[in-house]
Amino acid sequence: MTGTNQGPRTRGRCSLRTAAERDAFGVATQYTRAHDLAVPAESAYLEALPAARREISHRFARGLLRGKPRGLSAPRFVSRESLESESASVPDGSAPLSALEADRLASIAADCPESCRRLGLVALPGAECVLFVPIATRHGYDRFRLVGTIRSWTPNTDAVTELDHPVDLVSLVAREGAFSDDEQADRIRTEIAESVANLALARLASAVHGTRVDGVGDDPPLEAVASGVPAADASAAFERIVTDGHPFHPSGKIRRGMSPGEGLAYAPEFTDRIDVRFVAVDRAFALETRAATAGGERLTDRLYAAFEGLEGALERALPAGCEPDEYAVVPIHPLQYHRTIPDRYGDRIADGRVVPIPDYSRPATPQLNLRTVVPDGDGTHSPDDVPFHLKLAIPVQTTNVVRTLSPHAVSNGPQVTDVVRSIVDRDGFETLGLLAEPAATCYYPPGGPHPSGDGFDDARHLSGLVRTNPLLHPHVAERTAETYPVVASSLVADTPTTGRPLVAELIAQYGDAIGCPSTERAALEFVTRYAAVVVPDQLRLLCTYGIALESHLQNSLVVFDAESARPLSTLVRDLGGIRVYGGRLENHGLSIDPYPDSDLDADDESALYRKLYYALFQNHLAELVATIAYELDVDERACWARIREQCEQAFEAIRADGDAPADRVRRDRRTLFDEPTVHKALTAMRLQGNRHEYVTSDVSNPLSTAGRERIDRPSK
Repeated sequence: MTGTNQGPRTRGRCSLRTAAERDAFGVATQYTRAHDLAVPAESAYLEALPAARREISHRFARGLLRGKPRGLSAPRFVSRESLESESASVPDGSAPLSALEADRLASIAADCPESCRRLGLVALPGAECVLFVPIATRHGYDRFRLVGTIRSWTPNTDAVTELDHPVDLVSLVAREGAFSDDEQADRIRTEIAESVANLALARLASAVHGTRVDGVGDDPPLEAVASGVPAADASAAFERIVTDGHPFHPSGKIRRGMSPGEGLAYAPEFTDRIDVRFVAVDRAFALETRAATAGGERLTDRLYAAFEGLEGALERALPAGCEPDEYAVVPIHPLQYHRTIPDRYGDRIADGRVVPIPDYSRPATPQLNLRTVVPDGDGTHSPDDVPFHLKLAIPVQTTNVVRTLSPHAVSNGPQVTDVVRSIVDRDGFETLGLLAEPAATCYYPPGGPHPSGDGFDDARHLSGLVRTNPLLHPHVAERTAETYPVVASSLVADTPTTGRPLVAELIAQYGDAIGCPSTERAALEFVTRYAAVVVPDQLRLLCTYGIALESHLQNSLVVFDAESARPLSTLVRDLGGIRVYGGRLENHGLSIDPYPDSDLDADDESALYRKLYYALFQNHLAELVATIAYELDVDERACWARIREQCEQAFEAIRADGDAPADRVRRDRRTLFDEPTVHKALTAMRLQGNRHEYVTSDVSNPLSTAGRERIDRPSK
């Protein structure tokens, strides 16, 4: 059980229960002391741990309820109201649930927080107990908002135990045989322990952002964050206020391969600057790709143009007799530069195939995924100075995979950029923009392609690409009013000034701007406008051209008018995560030749649905709507009805244009509105160790009438 050694518990104060928590303790203490957050300094981290443990426990338990993992009994649900009636009963089930009596269940429910509406019951016969999960609200797609502490009841002793750390949950589930093997159980136990420690540490950063933003006066929320949180540019500032990681993933805050101290040095919540390094690769051993429609410049030429002095630094670093034109330059994350490059490419450095450039670096702000950075060319924070972002390889696992940059991404990104530009030229999407990836480079051993093996690993650890800066996209740059492209993840993050989700602050501003008489009316009008700028063009791209974007919260940037908080359009990044169904694309005379074994290539229409319908609706919109409904006490069912209207209008417009066959439009529409609908069960996937193979479950669909009825009404 690596990383989860149990320490003594001390009544009245939080103890450090896992190795991960102990590893982060000193770093947290130093960070607290440096920013004068608490006295004594260690108290801030200790006080943050219980909430972090509860949050990760809730994510794990939520995944068990929604994902129905193999090896676990189907969950049963009982409302608190029914337990208070004279006819209260326990849901049917086998042992140990069958040993539970109604009176005992009612007494356990009575100890739950007042906001608990129902209990989720999971029988664990291997552990000889029943899991009690207190649920405050059922949101769309059966996303449960949990409240309070998860507990277990053991019939043999009638003991109720509070599970105050998620590693306790993992141990119980492991006894059911729900993991693929003991090694996977230990792996998840360690990942979850690290997620707790990293989340507690990250939440200290929220207090630091709060002190900075408090100093900018009474600016509206967008201006306050953009001007108060240091970053390479205004858009990058919004990435820095997101501290909670993946909202659904049980290991959503894991950064395996990055120590707590390195997290402070390189993670966006803690720092606005890392120093990007550079490595040159003999062009005989490099794969260089570029988009024909984006100027046709190689990555190296773009780097030389943006970073004065880089070419001269390369000349000084080259072996005698070598010329700069013989080498391609790759931007490198400092972790990769100092750790991976000397180790993996030592022999190639010795013979001159790979040349680190030791006396040159450029400052950049890291984004949410750690490996994409926003260069700050000369300190002016102007996107004209450096008109691109850099996507780098890092030796760090977040969620399921190590975030290197594969030859698939290097090969496919510029190709997709060309295709997308052709589509935009034809269709002129009014509310959707795609951030181009016009050039990329990686080390590339002879004998390719390298879809796997040592050649693949050599390529993915020494690679980089450029992506268009969103501030220079026409949807931002050509607006006459002041606008901000805001990463959607930040909308559900707490605003440093108030501690409320940013979207709640924007709805208040939007309501004032359009003269709404009530918070609920303002929220519904905001949701309608928001859906109008994120949904229709993405459905058109899927239905007409067979391209499904991975437009989840982290990949979507919504462009807002600064004065009114009105959503204007959406920008989607990460072209490597899309799915393309060739048959639909070829109908328009377009094609992509993806790198061998690319996930980009969709086998059938269902692959398109799994990508777009999950990312946009179940991740992005579901999390946003749940936050709005909970924070503002708004009827969530009405929000989903508004979103459904936007979908219907989009499909009707696609039908009217005639660019897609009518039967295809009907299939796409029917699948989006199906009740129940298919859910990508991330927790179940992690229990089995699946990274690319989908594990699914059925959940209710709020885009259907029946699905909306399953959503809880507001508590007011």
